Amino acid sequence: MKKLFTGLIILLASAGFAHQPFWNPGSPTLEQAYKVLEPGVSKVVTSQLNAGQLGFYVLELSAGFVLDLGLFVGAACPPAFQPRMWLVGPGFQGNARPPFPTPEGMEARVFSGGWRDYRGHGLVARKGPEFRERLSGGTYYVVVEAGNAAGYYMISLGGSEVPGGTPEGRAALGRFNRCS
Repeated sequence: MKKLFTGLIILLASAGFAHQPFWNPGSPTLEQAYKVLEPGVSKVVTSQLNAGQLGFYVLELSAGFVLDLGLFVGAACPPAFQPRMWLVGPGFQGNARPPFPTPEGMEARVFSGGWRDYRGHGLVARKGPEFRERLSGGTYYVVVEAGNAAGYYMISLGGSEVPGGTPEGRAALGRFNRCS
């Protein structure tokens, strides 16, 4: 009984220091972008894309904010599911023309490749593109582009560890791990 109690305490304590989990049911256009609230708080947003689909996220950042962003896919998803991650915003030099319209005055950078196995924080995944940079502030968009395969993915934002998230977000972690 003592071992069970100790295990429960460790589990509950570690849950308080994990990213806040959220579920994005779909955000297929810039106008329907999933609003990421409190971008300075550590969180993961899980979603699903079919081949050829896009997932849009919007963040309002203060000047000098360091955006720490990563892209993960479920390890059980097809190996061909290697989405690209785009960052769209003001104040930086773009490196590619995106397959979606961008707001006037904003540039786009694409991040792809680098996929490797990842095990941690209860995830069985592949970790892909990452971005960490101090930004000038304003409205920024993160766009996940599925490519030619489908699967579950999550964007991860580093930041302060604050308990929270939603029941839908916690339930999505199991679907992410199974890719179903």
